[in-house]
Amino acid sequence: MIFANETFTLELSPECTVPGYLVLRLKSGETSLAEMVPNKARALGEMLARATKAIEEAVGAERVYVLSFCEVDRRLHFHLFPRTDWLLKRYWKANGEKSGAVNGPLLFEWARKTIVNARDLPAGVPGPAAASASIRAMLERSA
Repeated sequence: MIFANETFTLELSPECTVPGYLVLRLKSGETSLAEMVPNKARALGEMLARATKAIEEAVGAERVYVLSFCEVDRRLHFHLFPRTDWLLKRYWKANGEKSGAVNGPLLFEWARKTIVNARDLPAGVPGPAAASASIRAMLERSA
């Protein structure tokens, strides 16, 4: 567990070992943003912003994709996925794409299938545990 309060939990993704890939879950049972009361929606926005900033700083992400599908687990939750330079270079190398805009959904799906354990990370990239410790410390300081 990276962070928890009365409303949210923030934890490592169980599917993929990209450092900084976290899942933000609501502790309540909402299945849609439309079900959220205004004060909880504001708290969600603030939590997403805090977590995104911490991920960017901890792993040097150029972008943090925020995705919510709620298909397998119907409860409202968000994938916070860091798109770093090393990940983009690896994606381009594997897919032969080096010009134009990055197709974020394709990169996300590719990474979830490709970066599944620590040995899939390039040398010198801190693993998920080290990134998580940094993110946790940043979130505690910004609380």
